[in-house]
Amino acid sequence: MRQQAHARELLALHRLRLGDYEASVQQGLLALDFLDGTGDLLRQSKVHCTLVLAYSDTGLYEPALRHVLLALETARGSGSALAEFWALSRSSMVHEGMGESERALELGRQALALARTIDDPEASFVGLNNLGDTCLIQAQTQRAQGVDPETSLKQALLLMREAVAVAQAQRNSFAESIARTNLVSILIELGEYAEAREQAGRARRLAKAHGFRSLEENNDAQLAEVARAEGDLDGATAMMKAQLLVAALDDDPALHIKLQQALFEMNKESGRFEQALEHYETLHALILKRTTDTAGIQSQMLINTLGIEQARHEAERSQLDAARLRIRADDLDHQANTDPLTRLPNRRALDRRLPPLMGHSRDTRQPMCVAMIDMDHFKRVNDVHGHGIGDQVLSAMAALLWAVTRDSDMAVRVGGEEFLLVFADTTLEHAEQACERLLTSVRVHPWDAIAPGLACTVSVGLAELAPGETVEGWLARADTALYQAKDSGRDQIVTAVLLSAG
Repeated sequence: MRQQAHARELLALHRLRLGDYEASVQQGLLALDFLDGTGDLLRQSKVHCTLVLAYSDTGLYEPALRHVLLALETARGSGSALAEFWALSRSSMVHEGMGESERALELGRQALALARTIDDPEASFVGLNNLGDTCLIQAQTQRAQGVDPETSLKQALLLMREAVAVAQAQRNSFAESIARTNLVSILIELGEYAEAREQAGRARRLAKAHGFRSLEENNDAQLAEVARAEGDLDGATAMMKAQLLVAALDDDPALHIKLQQALFEMNKESGRFEQALEHYETLHALILKRTTDTAGIQSQMLINTLGIEQARHEAERSQLDAARLRIRADDLDHQANTDPLTRLPNRRALDRRLPPLMGHSRDTRQPMCVAMIDMDHFKRVNDVHGHGIGDQVLSAMAALLWAVTRDSDMAVRVGGEEFLLVFADTTLEHAEQACERLLTSVRVHPWDAIAPGLACTVSVGLAELAPGETVEGWLARADTALYQAKDSGRDQIVTAVLLSAG
C-alpha cells in the first residue's frame, strides 16, 4: 500500500512538472486514497501541496484552497517545520491568485520566518523569492489603484536582493536566474532602468549558459521592456518583433500574450494603427485560446476529481456496510450467548469458553475451580410471589455473582435458578472464600425490597479441576457436590474434594 502511494505521489509531481495538470490531480488524489489511514501525515502534506499547485495553475482556486488547508493541517500534525513551510508558501500563492494580497503577504511572511529557523537552503530561497514576488504584485496593484507603491517596491527589492545572494551562496544557477529575473521586474517598476538593464543582461547570460531557454526568453522580453520604459518605442518594438520570430512561444503562451499586448500598445501609441490592430487580433485570439484551453482543462479536472471522490465515497460506503454487517453479526452472536433476563453468559457461551480456559490452566499449571450454584426453594418464590418477582430475584442474583468475580472469572446462568462460577487461576481455598462471601451477600441482601417477607439463600457445589479431567467429568463432580449441599440443609458449600474424601 505504501509503495503504491509513493509511486502515485511521484507520478503526480512528475506530471505537474510536465504541465499535465489533469494527470497530476488524478495521481495525487489516488495517492491520498492509498495514504488515508496510514497515519503518514508528512507524505499526505506533500501530496496536498502538489495538488495545490495543479489546481491553482489552472485557476481552480476553490479546490486549491481546500487542499492547502489540508496541507497545513497534516504538516502541523506531522511535526515537520519544513512541511509546514511549504504549506504556508503554497497557501500564500493561492491567496495571491485569489486577489487577497494582504492575506498572501501575511502567509508569505509566516513562511519566511519559519524558513529562517530551518537549515534548508531551498526553503530559505523560496521564502525570500516568493514574498518578494508577492510584494511586487501588491505594488503593481497599488499603482493601478492610484496608491503610492514605493513602500511595497522597496520591500520587494530588499527581499529579492537577498534571494539573489542566497542563490549565489548555494551555487544554484537556476535559482539565481529566477531571482535576477524577478529583480529586473522590481527595478523597472522603481524606474531604475540602468540597473534593470544590467541585471537582465546578467540573468540572460546565466540562463543561456545553463540552457534555461524559457528564462532566457523572458530576459529578452525584459530588455525590451526597459527600452520601452526609457521611451525607445521603436527599439523596444523591434526587439519584441524579433523575439516573436525566434522564441518558442508555443511552449510559453503567457510570454506570447505579454509580447503581443506590449506590441499592440506601443504601435497604438506610435500611431501605427494597422500594426496595432494586427497585434490586437492576435492577442485576442491567444487570450480566447488560453481561456478555452483552461476551461477545458478545468472541466476535465473537476470531472476527474468528482469521479475519484465518488469512487472514494462508494468505497467508504462499502466499508460502512461491511462494518454494519460485522456489528450486526457480533450483536447476534452476543444475543445467542447471553441470557436475556440476567445479561449473564448462557450455557452456549460456557460451552464455547470453558475448554480454552481449561487448556490455559493446564498449559500454565495454574489451579482452576468451578462452583455450581442453585437458589434454595426458588419454586416457592414463584408460587408465592409470582414469576415477575422471580425474574427480579434472578436479576438481583446475577448482580451478586458479578460482585464476587474478577475480570478473569466467568459467571453463567446455566438455566432456571441454577448458576455457575468459573474461577481462573484460583486455588480451592480462595474459591471457597469467594463462595462464602457470596453466601453471606445473598443472606443479607434486602430481598424484602422486591417483595415483603421475601428471603433467599443459595447452595454451592465446588470442584477443583483435576489433571486430565474432561469438562463433563469436572462439572458432574461440582453438580454432585451441589446436591450434597442441598441434601445437607442448603445455604452452604460442599466441595467435591471433601465429598471424595468422605
